[in-house]
Amino acid sequence: MFFGMDKSCGAVAATGLFENRDKSFRVTNSPDFGEKNVIDNPSTPMATTPFNSSFATIETLIATIESTYRDALCFMLVGETVRKNCVANVAGLERLMTLENVRIIEISESETHKNLDVFIKIIEALSENNADRNSLLINMGGGMICDIGGFSASCYKRGIDYINVPTSLLAMVDASHGGKTGIDFGHFKNQIGLFSHPKMVVVEVDFLKTLPKDQILSGFAEMLKMALITSENSWTAIKQADLNNIETLKPLISQAIQQKLNIVEKDPVEKDERKILNFGHTFGHAFETFAMQNGKELLHGNAVAMGMLCELWLSEKMLNFDSEKRQDISQFILSIYPKFHIETADFENVFNILLQDKKNTNTEIKPVLLEKIGTPNYTLNCSKDLCFEALQAYSIV
Repeated sequence: MFFGMDKSCGAVAATGLFENRDKSFRVTNSPDFGEKNVIDNPSTPMATTPFNSSFATIETLIATIESTYRDALCFMLVGETVRKNCVANVAGLERLMTLENVRIIEISESETHKNLDVFIKIIEALSENNADRNSLLINMGGGMICDIGGFSASCYKRGIDYINVPTSLLAMVDASHGGKTGIDFGHFKNQIGLFSHPKMVVVEVDFLKTLPKDQILSGFAEMLKMALITSENSWTAIKQADLNNIETLKPLISQAIQQKLNIVEKDPVEKDERKILNFGHTFGHAFETFAMQNGKELLHGNAVAMGMLCELWLSEKMLNFDSEKRQDISQFILSIYPKFHIETADFENVFNILLQDKKNTNTEIKPVLLEKIGTPNYTLNCSKDLCFEALQAYSIV
């Protein structure tokens, strides 16, 4: 169903398709239809361009719209919780959402909505409301919003500008940066998509104050991943993070973003070194897909955390990663994240999902492994037997 919205951001009665009482509407997926600029002040909100980091607030984003896009029709793709939870907590947000040339598209942020049906509805919304090639799409939400929003902007009229405004920790440190956009197909993660960089990424940590603890944990898993592929110092620092104090996370968020941007600049479309950012994701995506297939809830970050356990075990088996260190890391992860349970009878299904991993060569599974902390390896093939052994080791840990 599609709903009009009043100017004060409250929902009004159901209306016809894209009927627009002021200038906003809702889209739901219903059955009916070189050197970088170092981030040296982590207390300030950030705005990143594809490979460099600087600082901005929502007010700076407004200034960008009022200058660069002053004559353009702009659209905001927002998650359903943004109006409810964020407007009162993030300075400048209400003014942004009520700018004269801004229209709002509101969708559910559930991963199950990151699909072709919702993508088509977003394209229809842009088309029906006269978006042209000079238009801007602002994606404000978690990783799902950044993924599908970036993909929609990149496809509409062969590409319009887009800006990401991540509202979750996961999106801030990972999904909103690097130019990966896409949607799921069937139960498989990110099977349709392309590389297309946003014009800007606005990172405002005040959004984190609106999140439940499980969403903070989900994003923190990507920070753990980044630390493990970067250095011992990064790993030591990340273990000291206080997840109950957003202020202490700010320098670590800044660091994780810049570390990712450094890698992406060297390999923008993941032909080589950028693959290391997928540590934990080969098995993690398989767990996530398996959960979706079986109607179970598993947040992306939690899945990646469990994936790291499997890939650390393979690292010890195939690359002689230090056994004691692997156990220490695994115990640290398990002290934070609830284990996702799979049975021996499920291994074949999980393996068949692994065969769909985008990093594979033909049917050769190539997880990212660690020779040691800070030394990832993405070149090795993992046999079916080894995958089963890793799943078995995971199931009894």
